[in-house]
Amino acid sequence: MRVTSRMMFEVAQRQTASARDRSIQAQNEVATGLRVTHPGDDPTAAGVMVTQNVALRRLDTIDKSTAQAATEVQVADGALQGVSNLIARAQQLAVQLGSDSYGAAERAGGAQEIADISAQIGRLMNTQVAGRYIFGGNVDNVAPFDPTGNYLGDTVVRQVEIAPGLLGNASVRGDQVVKGVGVTGGVDVFAVLSTLSTALAANDGSTVRASVDGLNQATNQVAAGLTSAGTMISAFGNAQQIGSVAKDAATKSLSAASEADIFEATSNLMQAQQSLQSALAVSAKTFGLSLLDYLK
Repeated sequence: MRVTSRMMFEVAQRQTASARDRSIQAQNEVATGLRVTHPGDDPTAAGVMVTQNVALRRLDTIDKSTAQAATEVQVADGALQGVSNLIARAQQLAVQLGSDSYGAAERAGGAQEIADISAQIGRLMNTQVAGRYIFGGNVDNVAPFDPTGNYLGDTVVRQVEIAPGLLGNASVRGDQVVKGVGVTGGVDVFAVLSTLSTALAANDGSTVRASVDGLNQATNQVAAGLTSAGTMISAFGNAQQIGSVAKDAATKSLSAASEADIFEATSNLMQAQQSLQSALAVSAKTFGLSLLDYLK
């Protein structure tokens, strides 16, 4: 086959264009630090990047929901500590004022304090975090306890995703803690306190003494709620640590797939530029063209 000058020119043109493309790509890698900027650069690496970006977004979402749940449970733990302290005070009053050495005047004062304790417990069990009631299960837009101590929430324990595909409990059931629902030998804390307050006001020593058993059970119910909250807080902490490790691994995998080795990229740029200069020089020599003529 006869090789014409036109054919030689076209070959040289393709070689020069290829060298220019390699030079531009090498320049981009050095300038951006990225080896892959679109799927065509490396389809396999691009696939890894898509997968790891999806994983990172999901891990970020999980981290945010876990952090929010941890905040709510920590607040719940603080509220339950307050309830526990208040019940302990009620126990102290019941034991003290149950003694027949105390008369009607002292017991009347105790009755008012017990009524105040009941009201404080109600306020604590209606605690909110960012406008959300945390002791009512999924019914979190209204106070779970009304002024008379009736429970208005549901029996659901809220859950959040603490790791991909893994759910963890994220709330304490207020009905179990202070109403004794589903608890063996459970008591209604508000009812126990109401009975105690009424007995103190009536100077009824025997009923005052009898209330101690109910207060002991109330203490156990709150302790169980505190244990549940503590378990959740620990689980959230572990999940956040594991999630942090997973995000670091995904980030490293993403970097390995997309980022250029700066030393290798610099070397490739020098080689590409040399190849481009050589291609231009060969074309100019072959066809008697100057670089300016070629670029025209």
